[in-house]
Amino acid sequence: MKTLTLNHLEKVQQTKIEMIDFYDGATNDYAFWSKDLNMHFGYFIPFKNSPFARNTMLNEMNNQVLKRLNITKEKSNLIDLGCGVGGTMRYALKKHNNLTAFGVTLSSFQVFK
Repeated sequence: MKTLTLNHLEKVQQTKIEMIDFYDGATNDYAFWSKDLNMHFGYFIPFKNSPFARNTMLNEMNNQVLKRLNITKEKSNLIDLGCGVGGTMRYALKKHNNLTAFGVTLSSFQVFK
């Protein structure tokens, strides 16, 4: 039986390539998922939003995250690691005019979406 041994750096590089390929391919699916370009699941609050109103729930998740960050009226920076096409950052920038946002993604395809 043949054995194939990859060193650690080769495994890391292969994993990175696989992740980039996944996100490059999934981006159009996420664009279908959310008109606001959210690439996450939503937040349901009984009697406040509907589980059938996807964009409302997706933006409520953004709202819940921002609320917990306790962003003040002073100038602030937001760094979104794994930002996708920037849906959460766009939401945050609409809500807080004192905010500067930086996004990091492995997918150059997502940067140009």
